[in-house]
Order: sequence, then C-alpha cells, then structure tokens
Amino acid sequence: MTDDTTRRKLLLAAGTTGTVLAAGCAGAGGMDDGNDGGMNNESMDDGGSTDDGMDGDATTTFTVRIENVSTGQTLETSEGTVAVPLSPTAYAVHESEGALFESGGSASAGLERLAEDGSPAELVNELEMSEATVGAATTPVDGEGPAPIGPGEAYEFTVEATDGQRLSLATMFVQSNDLFYAPEPTGMPLYEMGEPIEGDVTDRLLLWDAGTEENEDPGVGGNQAPRQMEAGAGPEENATVRRISEVDDGYDYPDTADVVRVTVSTGSMEN
Repeated sequence: MTDDTTRRKLLLAAGTTGTVLAAGCAGAGGMDDGNDGGMNNESMDDGGSTDDGMDGDATTTFTVRIENVSTGQTLETSEGTVAVPLSPTAYAVHESEGALFESGGSASAGLERLAEDGSPAELVNELEMSEATVGAATTPVDGEGPAPIGPGEAYEFTVEATDGQRLSLATMFVQSNDLFYAPEPTGMPLYEMGEPIEGDVTDRLLLWDAGTEENEDPGVGGNQAPRQMEAGAGPEENATVRRISEVDDGYDYPDTADVVRVTVSTGSMEN
C-alpha cells in the first residue's frame, strides 16, 4: 500500500467535510461583528465554530497541533512494516463529560464513521447539537485540501476556552477497522491550577476500539480503510467503545507516542 493509495481512499470519505461543517457555522454567535471566535483561517476553512465564553471569565486562545510521528517501520505486519496514517480530526471544547463517546457505551453513528472511514463530518454534526464548541481539522498544515496525514505531517487548529473547559478530539488509526486515538471521555483539561496548559499532551491520548467492526490484522486487513472497496465494509462487531488494551483480539499495536504527538500552545489572554 502506498501513501497515495491511502489518501485517495480517505479523501472520498473526508472530501465533503468542509461543506457540511461550513453549513453548520451559518449564523454562529459572534460572526456578524467580525469576531471569529479565536479561529484562524485554517479553522474557518475546516468549518470550526465557537460559542461565546462565560461572561467575565478570561478566555485563552489555544493552538493544538496533531503530528504524525510514525515511520515506515512503526507497524509490524505479516507482510512487512508500514507507517500509520491518521485521519482528519474532530474536536470539541466542553464542560460536561462524554462529549465524543462514553467508555463502555455504544459508538454513535458519527464516531463509527470516523473510526471506520476516517471522516469527522457526521460526528461534528452530532456534537453541534450539544453545548460544546466543535469543529474539525481536515486539511494538513501547508496542504491544499482535506487529506489524512502521513509521517512528518500535521493538523493544526485553534480554539478558545475558559478555566474549567476541556478538550476532546478523535483521529482514526487508519491501519485498522475501527480504532481511533482520543483522550478519556472526560477530555483533557485546558487549565491546571487556574493557568492555561502548554506543551506536549500526548500522554493524554489513548487508542480506543469503537466496537463497530470486527478487528483484522492491522495494516493488512482487507476491510480496513486503505484497502476496503467501499466505506463501511466489514463484519459488524456490535460491541462497546473500550480501550484497545481491554480488547483480546490477538494483535499488537504500537505505542501511542510512536504514532502521534499532540502539543498545545497559547495565544493572547482576553477578558
């Protein structure tokens, strides 16, 4: 499998994301007065949206970078070693728990679509029904359009948050049937001791199994996104969302830090 093949397969799934999310932004609070809610042009192109912060609370602009640090030797398969592409990423800033999923619960249709096919659009549409600030990073840094990221490539997006709010995100482990990286369902805190966080937060990410499709040998299975004939191919599993460490499928997966790095930096503080 080549990187170009992976891109073609996932572009079909991710290609409509911008249109879907842009429609969801119509009439968003703060847009009419020229305030883009702290999002840069990349986030706007990807359809990000924000709600107004709590009155009187200081708001910090956070830039989140999701980088693919895998190499051609990261994943050992029965047919040799391969890299691990990552899909476009859905994200949410929220206060309540379980913004994207609940451990031990069933995956939503949107999470299933991201975990199996690498498309965040339906998951973001679901999240827009909640009180969370939601969006998707679909275009790689310096990229020309929606695409998965391979080794050395990255997504970036910006969000605004006040103390007490948390960040959730999800990106597909592409060499799988339905695995994805995400923090715990509670999300990761964006403030500690009242101060905005900065730095490497990769240790907050876990590899999860959506429980929607039976697992095959990672990097080889014919029903996995880079090799499947159509979206959603593969036998249903009808299981729950749980950590891959809790799944006895007989396969080995690389350490999270060997595949993805997530860093957070801050912009200006506003009142």
